[in-house]
Amino acid sequence: MRHGRQHRRVLFLAVLMLAAALSVLVGVQVAGTATAQASERPGRGTTVRTTINLPAFVVDNLCNADVVNLHGDLHIVTTTTPTGNGGYTVRSTAIARDLQGNRIAPAPAIRYHGDDGENSFSYYAPPPFPSTHRDVHWTTLIPQGNAPRMFLVLVLRETIAPDGTVVPVFERAYLTCQQPSCSDERIS
Repeated sequence: MRHGRQHRRVLFLAVLMLAAALSVLVGVQVAGTATAQASERPGRGTTVRTTINLPAFVVDNLCNADVVNLHGDLHIVTTTTPTGNGGYTVRSTAIARDLQGNRIAPAPAIRYHGDDGENSFSYYAPPPFPSTHRDVHWTTLIPQGNAPRMFLVLVLRETIAPDGTVVPVFERAYLTCQQPSCSDERIS
């Protein structure tokens, strides 16, 4: 009996290490899978719609030690509106209604899906341009079984051009057990 528990523990640790290695590999691949589409409203700013495709994103739920394989699309809409002093008001909205996944360890499997709600926030981008801001978005991952909710946090780097066009770049993603706040930080 004792040998069986030790064998399961070693197997569980091996799965966790494999999942961590895959998450690093997939995290690198995710950075190249963002697509952006811009639309301009003369005199009223620019809207950029970004889709981040997660083909297979293995993450650890630190709230209960689940290892979850997520996949699907995250959608981010960023709108810039010119202000009277030469800056821009930037409004950023994230939604992950297509995001889903399964717990791959420990057994039994539990399905997860992204919350259908969206979160939005605004910030002021002062001149000079181009300027770069680091934005933090989040979405709730809801388990379809007995497990705590977790929050997938996405960190984007957005460069705002002099004409108000936003170029978003995916930096990283991580999980947390506490609901985070959307935020921005100017980095250049």
